[in-house]
Amino acid sequence: MAKGDGTKYLVGIFSILFLVTLVIVAGVETKKSESTKPEVELTGKSKQCVTCHERKGIAVKQIEQWEDSKHAEYGIGCIECHAAKKGDFDAFTCPGSDILVGRYPTPKDCSVCHDKEVKEFENSKHAHQFWLLHNDDRAVYEFPSAVKHGCEQCHRIGNMWPDSSVGDCSACHTRHSFKIAQARNPKTCGECHLGPDHPHIEIYEESKHGNIWAAEGKDWDMGYETTNHEKIPIKAPVCTTCHMDGSPTQPMTHNVSARLAWESQAPWSYRTVWDEEHLGTWQKKRERMKEICLNCHAPDFVNEYFLEADLVNLQYNEIRRQFVYWNKKLYKEKLMYPWKTGDRLWTNPVLDGYDQEPERAKYYAWHHEGRRFRHGAEMMGADFTQWHGIWEVQQDFIEMLNWAADHGDAEAKVWQKSNNPTKMITFKLYDVPGNEWGINTELYKPNFVYQMFPDYWTRIKSNVKAAYEKGLLSQDQWELWLKRYNNKEYYMGTKFPEHPKWKFYKERDQRDLKHMKESVIDLNLPGESFYKDMH
Repeated sequence: MAKGDGTKYLVGIFSILFLVTLVIVAGVETKKSESTKPEVELTGKSKQCVTCHERKGIAVKQIEQWEDSKHAEYGIGCIECHAAKKGDFDAFTCPGSDILVGRYPTPKDCSVCHDKEVKEFENSKHAHQFWLLHNDDRAVYEFPSAVKHGCEQCHRIGNMWPDSSVGDCSACHTRHSFKIAQARNPKTCGECHLGPDHPHIEIYEESKHGNIWAAEGKDWDMGYETTNHEKIPIKAPVCTTCHMDGSPTQPMTHNVSARLAWESQAPWSYRTVWDEEHLGTWQKKRERMKEICLNCHAPDFVNEYFLEADLVNLQYNEIRRQFVYWNKKLYKEKLMYPWKTGDRLWTNPVLDGYDQEPERAKYYAWHHEGRRFRHGAEMMGADFTQWHGIWEVQQDFIEMLNWAADHGDAEAKVWQKSNNPTKMITFKLYDVPGNEWGINTELYKPNFVYQMFPDYWTRIKSNVKAAYEKGLLSQDQWELWLKRYNNKEYYMGTKFPEHPKWKFYKERDQRDLKHMKESVIDLNLPGESFYKDMH
């Protein structure tokens, strides 16, 4: 074979292989497309709606989203959700047609097919109108146009419709696709559960759960079903895993209150009694949540984690008690004055007028920093428990006491002049020996209150016992606390000899400090300050 003939032969072979490859790829893609794209067949009024909207170019993207939905796959068209009768509060005749439609598909419309989900939702705290029943901040501090695209946008999830239904399913289930995967994405919950007052998406992202989701979640199929006690198919929980999705032992629910044992968004943390007639006691709700946790964690860790988080909620209450005490005291001394219009007093123990520093401090120590302190502890958000939480609560406390002292309160003046560190602990304490993360032989040795007060654990025990007897801790939790108390030297690591590496780290620390002092603290630049020339 001549050299030119060989080249032509190879080109021909590769061309045929290339064409075969293209045919195979095209076949696979076509099959993939055929397997995921639902077949959509419209008839009657729904067909008339789509045809007209497409011809006029009105909301055509919503048609595309609907075509990709389960609704389309099951033949649920426009009119099934937008059906209306003459006299309905939202009925109107679509322009250019004779079709009477409802402008707002409400939960009453959704309940035609999803009755169980709608009833569960109505009994949940998502539907609760607390923000309207206690609305002093919006009534006084924030004017109407400021809240329409603020509070009202998120709290529409509990909208009270003229047709007697409650809620807005599309708050989570984006119309018109209604994809479960989109509703289950933590970012959907994060549309409303974010920001300084309830940073749940930020806390989640900080947690190990959120870390795993960020690293691997893009590869997970989030459209899975959990209605028949299926095994949880994802490697780490998202919001719905803990609060809604089913598991081998728990049913799927749209009642997000079914697994919550605290009302920890309120000014005071208290054990929930919400929908108790259907959901049972707070202990029953806690058991449901623990059943979810036990899919990934050992029972000891789960019980210890919840005990610690519960003590944070109880600790918050004792701090809150101080803010209430000082605000009432300053009103009584007429160092502060609540707002009034005629006989209407715009103040109460829950919400105040915010115009004076102690009132402002009390509000923020609850509504922003206090929630971060509690919710961080419940959701594994360490930085939100600590620096965005208790640290800022304490800053609020300092500002309140300094204001009281500067305005003449005698008790606050004594506090202000004190140079004893206990001035930052005017409230009673909760604690538990050790933590759930492990045993550390050096961790608790330098703690100020442990060293200063020999009867520290006796006082703590009496406080925890009182909380248990009040029903704020369960029998199992009290017994767990006693187990740790009776063996606290083990759990606190103090029964063990000094760690063999402790001396090594102390020496390195001293070397670090010496280097810092010599290299930067003792540095005195020779150039004169420019400020000094002008003053």
